Amino acid sequence: PLGQVGHVLAHIKANGTTHVALAGHLSKPSILSLKPDATGLKLLARAVIRHDDALLRAVTGFLQENGFQLITAQDLIPGLLAPKGLLSKAKPTADEEEDIALARSTLAVLGDLDIGQACIVHNGAILGVEAVEGTDTLIARCSTYRAGKGEKTDGGILVKRAKDMQTDLADLPTVGPDTFRQLATHGYRGICIQANRTILLGKEECIALANQHNLFLLSE
Repeated sequence: PLGQVGHVLAHIKANGTTHVALAGHLSKPSILSLKPDATGLKLLARAVIRHDDALLRAVTGFLQENGFQLITAQDLIPGLLAPKGLLSKAKPTADEEEDIALARSTLAVLGDLDIGQACIVHNGAILGVEAVEGTDTLIARCSTYRAGKGEKTDGGILVKRAKDMQTDLADLPTVGPDTFRQLATHGYRGICIQANRTILLGKEECIALANQHNLFLLSE
């Protein structure tokens, strides 16, 4: 079980592991489902009832205290981080740049509260903020909020950024081809991500999908 932290540490130490990289989706299972051992209980005492970044800091700190060197996914696979610039043929309009600025300021405030890495903005309004449901669900959910009576239903921008306070050792914002497929399926205009702090999986495929569906991909 996931809560058997002592067993996991003993196993990876026995195999000569010295470096650890954390990757994948952050989930918060029920404490009762973890069935923690003594070492797991020590970690839970530090991590319980915390937001994402505080939880990650507890986990990474715990691993470092137990003699492991933390490395990042981008250390293992250079080129994962999004470069700065407009990466697509399509580009945001002046009005959409204002929407992006609104989303950036919104995420800055939410980041200070350790809440979410993404939001959807459309026509000067924040339609939704990412919570535990993840980006794909956020995209689908907010697509139903865009239109008033008689208005066009397409449009909207996904803006995704790291929290200012968060550690870069784990859970950096991540987008990939599936993100672009979701945006295209639901009729969005584009995506703005944070350069050098967003993992862009399958960069060339993402750019190709953006161009295929006339989505803009702005990394700033």
